[in-house]
Amino acid sequence: MKKSQVVFKISDIFNHPVRNYRRYPGVYRIKNIMYDTRCGSKNMLDIYLSPEKKKGKYPVFINIHGGGFVGGGKHYRSGVTKYVADRGWAAINIGYRLAPKSNFPAATEDSINALNFINGLAEEYDLDTEKIVISGDSAGAYYAAHTIASIFSPELREKLNLPEYTGARPRALMGFYAPYNLMKTLQNPQPFNMHIDLINCIFGTKMDKEIDLSVMPYEDDVINVVKNVNSNWCETFIIEAERDLFIGEQAAEMGAALDAAGVKHHIYIASGKTAGHCAHLYPFLRSTKMLQETVDKFIDGIRDE
Repeated sequence: MKKSQVVFKISDIFNHPVRNYRRYPGVYRIKNIMYDTRCGSKNMLDIYLSPEKKKGKYPVFINIHGGGFVGGGKHYRSGVTKYVADRGWAAINIGYRLAPKSNFPAATEDSINALNFINGLAEEYDLDTEKIVISGDSAGAYYAAHTIASIFSPELREKLNLPEYTGARPRALMGFYAPYNLMKTLQNPQPFNMHIDLINCIFGTKMDKEIDLSVMPYEDDVINVVKNVNSNWCETFIIEAERDLFIGEQAAEMGAALDAAGVKHHIYIASGKTAGHCAHLYPFLRSTKMLQETVDKFIDGIRDE
């Protein structure tokens, strides 16, 4: 097991109780629906629904979990989806293939296939596929944004041999603490050369103590989400922490690209002592409660359109 896998596995186990302790009595889960039979249990999703909060058809909130690209799972992000389901959404947690067993862009391929599958569930679960919000945190937010980029860029799909998205146009992207410029993030030195270990895991490289971009299997133009923003892009909500030790400051860079493309977007910078990378996963924090007010306004506005 790679060192980064060990670190994120410990984080998952330790943080699970404090991230997902809240109960929502009206919310129930349909568990482990397989959306792609080719890759086994990794390609499953869970649907959370609250019939009591339903207003017409369910708008669709799709959550792509974080976990440092090598860990996490839909089980470890159940708190977020239950919270959104309690606001009248069909909240769906997607499982996907993880690095290093499956290298980039396997997770993006899985996300597109999951989206196509979810669109096919519209009649069975009374889903409003005109109101699909794609979201994620950290690594999952990167994959959510990279999936949006792939949906709206045939050139990117062709370069990476990704499947075509055949569903309804996504209504919005909501990224929590996303490393949109991924290689910029991964080149930030981390203790024990963790950044190099992550590069090797994600891309299947074999770098040792120094980063050697000449051995990268992909050019930055297919990795960097910022470089793939175009005028077809959907409305975007960017959430970032003022002091994020993992991704640094990327909201401004992504926001500038969206501005240049004429895409409607919103930026929320979380501040305060408790605001850090993925702090929104801890519902008891003051910074989380402040952020939730803005998130609620955004998703409720789409729900009630």
